[in-house]
Amino acid sequence: MTPSKHWILNNWIFLFILIHQEHCMLPAPQNVTIVSYNLEHKLTWTPGPGTPASAHFRVQKYSIKKKLWKLVLKCSDLRTGESCDLTNSFKDITCHYLARVQAFSSDQQSNWTSSELFFPLGHTTLQAPEVVLTGCGNCLLLQLSPPASRGLHPRQLKYLFREFRINVTRTRDKAQFVLRVSSGESRIDYLERGVEYCITVVPVTSLTNPVVPSGPHCAFTSPPPVSTVAVFLTALCILFLLVVLFCAALVHSGQLGCLHKVLLRALALNW
Repeated sequence: MTPSKHWILNNWIFLFILIHQEHCMLPAPQNVTIVSYNLEHKLTWTPGPGTPASAHFRVQKYSIKKKLWKLVLKCSDLRTGESCDLTNSFKDITCHYLARVQAFSSDQQSNWTSSELFFPLGHTTLQAPEVVLTGCGNCLLLQLSPPASRGLHPRQLKYLFREFRINVTRTRDKAQFVLRVSSGESRIDYLERGVEYCITVVPVTSLTNPVVPSGPHCAFTSPPPVSTVAVFLTALCILFLLVVLFCAALVHSGQLGCLHKVLLRALALNW
């Protein structure tokens, strides 16, 4: 065989192998995304077009510090529609990570599809904190705390939820003002008594975290104090009215005259 024919044959063999591999591979997963709320991370994706329903999926993680792809064991055999919890896999929230997904079956597999670079501390979405609002005279007492979580990063979560912007609205006329408070108990002073106020709470961070404001929380301030003089005069008027009604009833029934005669007889006997 001449060298030229040998070269052509090798090219055809190589091309055949490429075509065979292409047709034997599964479609690569699409829309690989890391979704993160309050330092709890989840990897989601969609199967590529034409992926059989029987296909499985596996996930690997990559740390920029370690520069090594590593299989996430609990996400090594997932089915269509399942996601991968990466909260424990991204333990160092100051590090940058990647995650990737591959479809596979008993005799086929797909190319890997990677997520975008992920920074847990700066990319996690901060949801609304726990809010307790009560009235206190001409003020409102506000208690703020980090949202409930699985407790994997309690100190870091407290750091992210250490300061808040409070939007205060008077329900009656929608008058508003804004203030900033720290986590824990705060007091909103100089409010009108006996009036309903509503607040929304937004976490404030020096990082680039997306934030989700709380829904409205509403409470009434305490009503104005009742005057003791007014209460006494009201009670006195009610008592006088009852006496008048009682005497009128006696006169109407004729018992008042009998009562008068009994009193006169008693006085005469005493004399």
